[in-house]
Amino acid sequence: MTCSTCGNTLAPDARFCPRCGAQAAFQPPQGSAYPPAHGFLPYDRVSRNLQILGILWIVYAGLRTFAGLVGVMILHGLLGHHFGHADFNLGWSPFGALWLASLWPIALFSIMISVACTLLTGYALLTRQPWGRILAIIFAVLAMFHLPLGTALGIYTLWVLAPRLSGDEYAALAYAQHGA
Repeated sequence: MTCSTCGNTLAPDARFCPRCGAQAAFQPPQGSAYPPAHGFLPYDRVSRNLQILGILWIVYAGLRTFAGLVGVMILHGLLGHHFGHADFNLGWSPFGALWLASLWPIALFSIMISVACTLLTGYALLTRQPWGRILAIIFAVLAMFHLPLGTALGIYTLWVLAPRLSGDEYAALAYAQHGA
């Protein structure tokens, strides 16, 4: 392997050139199943941001858990003691207040699914799973509806992972981590 900046010969496991200090680009072994179109990847947006992005997804899952559980407890506390009492009948509903009894378990289930998806996204990015980029892009779009932290995380995720060159770099990182 040679340095793309100065042409110095590098050790196979070198991350930086000892002569000029440039970061060594990933080059798959000769005859490998993953041949990048241009031989090496000078684009390093993904490798610089992937660890931070995975950690932010896990932190976001923790914040969603905390906020969701507080919200469910408030919902259950405000509405829980009124179930079955005639003085809480809304009047306009043919079901009365009975439909409120199913509201907080549905909210809790929704929060659990959301947190599981964000944890899975963080795990996939941290371990450089081959399917992690697509999963992160999908959940980044969905997270953008959760102002303001979800929007910021979604924009950051899309900025790092959405460009085509980011796809090539992520595939090379996943290939280097997991092989074919």
